[in-house]
Amino acid sequence: MKKLSILLLMLTAFLHAQTLEQVNGNYTYTKTINTPKKKKEIYAILKKWLTDNSLQYVIGTDDSNQGILSFDERLSLMHYNDTQSTFPSFTSTVEIKNRKVIYKAGYIVLQDNYGGMTNIKNDYSSLVKRITTSTSHISELKTQLNVGNDVMKKADIRKEIETENKKLNQLDTVNRQLTDYFLGNVDRIAKMLDGTYVH
Repeated sequence: MKKLSILLLMLTAFLHAQTLEQVNGNYTYTKTINTPKKKKEIYAILKKWLTDNSLQYVIGTDDSNQGILSFDERLSLMHYNDTQSTFPSFTSTVEIKNRKVIYKAGYIVLQDNYGGMTNIKNDYSSLVKRITTSTSHISELKTQLNVGNDVMKKADIRKEIETENKKLNQLDTVNRQLTDYFLGNVDRIAKMLDGTYVH
């Protein structure tokens, strides 16, 4: 059973690595957009987009020579459950080359709120850890469910599994909303540049 739990933990970490890659301790979402446009034209289009939407995007790096634009975003409130929520924020970096744009979303910060009282800043790895811990706990509970004959204890374990599954679903929802938002940025950029990317 211990091997199964370790395998499940590794699988969970692998699934999260499919969307975000850990680079120098920082989880980063990366997509390459191919476009028929040249570097100077790409830069002008993206700079205008960011300037026109300055209430949503805060420009950090603006280097036309290197072809780098970075901008910070803060998303709306996302809920883990009835009493816990988070305000995610992150930095997007766009590396502009001839006929190619590399979009990266990183430095993800989760401003977690517990019961409306406590605000704690966590990075994306804390979300991955919570998902992994929850998945592991469900696996352990299912193992306990298969052992023993105490009907009352099994009913309590089933109830705990149900509660833990709800928690895991909410964590997965927050994770999916983040990655969907990153993909939305890629999609917007690709449409502006008549570009394509691999999903």
